[in-house]
Amino acid sequence: MVSSRLGRWAKGIVVSAAAAHATYWVWESAERWESEARQANPDAGIGAGFIEGALATLAWLTLVPLLLWAGMRLLRERDNQLLVSMGSATWIVLGTRITAADVSGVETELFLLAFTLLSGFLAMFRPATPED
Repeated sequence: MVSSRLGRWAKGIVVSAAAAHATYWVWESAERWESEARQANPDAGIGAGFIEGALATLAWLTLVPLLLWAGMRLLRERDNQLLVSMGSATWIVLGTRITAADVSGVETELFLLAFTLLSGFLAMFRPATPED
């Protein structure tokens, strides 16, 4: 039982670290793409970079839950509802700080580390099932 929880914890750490960094990279790339679109056509008004910004936001909100679920499934772990739901909520809360313009690279990595550790903790728990 203890080794099973430690195994889920380790898998949760690996999956959440990969999900967080991949999502951050995709978001940062989309934000850069948005900025370049605005600079390329400054006379376009409010519509310049809108699609790119929308894609960045969509990626920010949807990639973490998807990657957490898929990663744990690839590692043959089931019953990850707590990890996916609470990990996604944590990502949104921490993500609002990461996306702020005044956050340094070190602070970003610390936020990603905090997300990874919390998600690893969440991965240890699975829903209670009735004994047969």
